[in-house]
Amino acid sequence: MKPIKRINSLNKAFFAVVFVLSAYAAYAETLYVVNSQSRTLSKIDTSTDAVNNSFAALGSVPNKIVVDTDYIWSVNSGDNAVQKISRTTGATLANIFVGASSNPWDAVKHQENLYVSGLFTGKVYRINTISGAVTGSVTVGTAPEALHVVGNKLYVTNAGSYAQNYAGSSVSVIDISSFSVQSTIPVNANPQYLASANGMLHVSCTGNWTDVAGAVCIIDTVTDTVIHTVNTGGTPGCLWLASTELALVADSNGTNLFSYNTSTYQLLHGVSNPLSNGGSEVVGNSTFVAVLSPNWGENGTVKLLHADLSPWKQYSVALMPTDMKLGSSASGNEDLLTAVNSLIAYPNPVRQGSALKFSGFIAMHGELGIFNLKGQKVASYPFVGKEISVPELNLPSGLYFYRVRDDKAGGDTSVGKFLILK
Repeated sequence: MKPIKRINSLNKAFFAVVFVLSAYAAYAETLYVVNSQSRTLSKIDTSTDAVNNSFAALGSVPNKIVVDTDYIWSVNSGDNAVQKISRTTGATLANIFVGASSNPWDAVKHQENLYVSGLFTGKVYRINTISGAVTGSVTVGTAPEALHVVGNKLYVTNAGSYAQNYAGSSVSVIDISSFSVQSTIPVNANPQYLASANGMLHVSCTGNWTDVAGAVCIIDTVTDTVIHTVNTGGTPGCLWLASTELALVADSNGTNLFSYNTSTYQLLHGVSNPLSNGGSEVVGNSTFVAVLSPNWGENGTVKLLHADLSPWKQYSVALMPTDMKLGSSASGNEDLLTAVNSLIAYPNPVRQGSALKFSGFIAMHGELGIFNLKGQKVASYPFVGKEISVPELNLPSGLYFYRVRDDKAGGDTSVGKFLILK
């Protein structure tokens, strides 16, 4: 038997990186489900199949949630408030009052701000997540619901007037810098969900539930005009853009699952030939697709499908589930590892307290964030141009991830990893 040679510190660091990356690759995703009638938040660990249907106690009429690296933000319509919850413990950390009679419906987080739609007031509210203060509001259309950020624009769906057959259905375009409405785009009846890819905003319009069928409107975010409409029929709801070839659309009635090609916009499965295993919410990743079945009046069910949409396993949640979000067990670092890396850090590894440079292949404009292994942001710097130098990186030794989200390139993200040695 040959003697084992001593591994030097650099090799140790290399093997440590390989071990950590292998561990993160093995992480499954965590699903969070809002049980509106039970007023609880379910947490499902898909790697162990452990289900905690009382991970967090929610406020009155919880509707939608936002999941970031550290917190869960529950939009509680009955309280006119947003509830801040620890992702680690499920404890409530704060309740932020949005506005009287606002009936907050949905929210989206962008940088340090949370934007919340007020269904009854026709406004979008801006909340500073650090101070917990409402720092502004802007009037949009009738019954604003879903929100989505693309670049420096905040898009909000206006469902329109229910009493007038959803007249006024539109999407408002808000400039984030000035927090003012730049334009309003008419769309099909009752728009309720948004998703984006490659500069295109996909707007799921549910229809009027009877004689006006639902559809998905495609908006070019450069011109802010509707360039195509996918006529799914039925009552389309939540949508997930699985790839450049496939969009999956849940059914607001909780029954069907529709699909279309995200490049050609060809309808693949509509109301006449829906996919099986449908439901009211759909999310997924490269490994699985999760579909939420509300089972109205009973406990809801989360169905996990393989990437080819064949059945895999399922979990029982609580009463009247209204939202489902996917959050990495590694607090977002798995997304960092799989995103496109057009930004490099050097020297890498870097000695503790030494200068570190970040250099991109193209000019970018945004924030450089540095994250530890728990997904916690430990440092941030403005990034403008192709390069930034951090003179003294005073962080503990270990593996870190970095990310720049380019605010001027449709929110494109550049990411990578670096190692700090003592």
